[in-house]
Amino acid sequence: MAERTERQAGGTAGAPWPARIPVGVLDGDGGGSVSRMLERMRRSAFQGRKLGEAFEAWTRMIDGGSLICIGLAGSMSSAGMWPLVTWLVERGYVDLVASTSANVTEDLLEQRGARFYQIDPDHVDDAALWRAGYYRFYDHVVSAADYDAMEDFTAGFFERLAATWRGPSIPGVRLIHELGRWLDAQGLGRSIAATCARHGVPVFVPAAPDGPLSEGYRTAKRKGPVVDFFRDYEIALAIMDRFMTPARGTSAIFLGGGVPKDFLQITATSVCAIRGNGEASPHGAAIQITTDNTVFGGLGGAGVGTECISWGKEAPDGDNVMVFTDLTIALPLLCQGLLERYGPHHVRPARAGIAADVAAVLAGADGAQTSGQG
Repeated sequence: MAERTERQAGGTAGAPWPARIPVGVLDGDGGGSVSRMLERMRRSAFQGRKLGEAFEAWTRMIDGGSLICIGLAGSMSSAGMWPLVTWLVERGYVDLVASTSANVTEDLLEQRGARFYQIDPDHVDDAALWRAGYYRFYDHVVSAADYDAMEDFTAGFFERLAATWRGPSIPGVRLIHELGRWLDAQGLGRSIAATCARHGVPVFVPAAPDGPLSEGYRTAKRKGPVVDFFRDYEIALAIMDRFMTPARGTSAIFLGGGVPKDFLQITATSVCAIRGNGEASPHGAAIQITTDNTVFGGLGGAGVGTECISWGKEAPDGDNVMVFTDLTIALPLLCQGLLERYGPHHVRPARAGIAADVAAVLAGADGAQTSGQG
């Protein structure tokens, strides 16, 4: 819901390690320059090297047949990152999404006509922003009236759902699917939820009340059904169990950390427990882009190539890369690099088969419900 309190090159001969080479501006007309730069950065150092490694790891995911999961945390949509997420979904580079509530609702603001404005975060009077009617996201603001109207707008979805859903409960993943269908019908088809619904990509929002949807639910004139988040987890496990095999596997891309990262990772530990053979069922590859620090004990900074292995969440021999940087820097570069690597019309070859398998699991979940969408 709205925060009402804030208005407003190869190895060197004789050496056992790959060479570190200087990163320079690439000559030419710029065609393919980001992709080539990321490849070169792979042989540089520090987080530039890690960004290059992440690019290579992501291309291997795309070229392979694993289920690619993505976690969306942080204030991505307000920062204007949502078109990159829908672009990834449309090309089949993402097969399953776990997100915060804000990221699958705040992308509606611009599509509904709201505008964001840049401000200087070091020289801003937040009390004045409150009086002027603006909410602040660090270095950008949006009209409080527009934000509140977006929250109230989602009440229409809950009213529609209450009128048409025939059962007493609904899994969270189906709730977001129905939200996507409703948004598409409202002319908001570019949103993350609508794009995922059209492409059969399930969206799990484990903390759905922690965002604008809760305010929409509060203001809805008619409410129902009850959202069953535990059923949601069972559905996620059914999908993961189908893919967590040596021949197929799962991969994870964590944009930030938080609940989406935790949700995607604990599926691995639960699949292991379900199988009961003592063998880990980790994601075979993982990329995380975060500014969280590893030393304070939070999951957000837990290394996908280190600490997470002890839980069986990630594979010891996996293609695991931690990139410690702002995702608003890394994600546009990675997506541009993928565009240049694969071309403007590329769709991942494994997409159709994966989508069919995911659809079969979701259909089975719907069959277990004594309800349906009218």
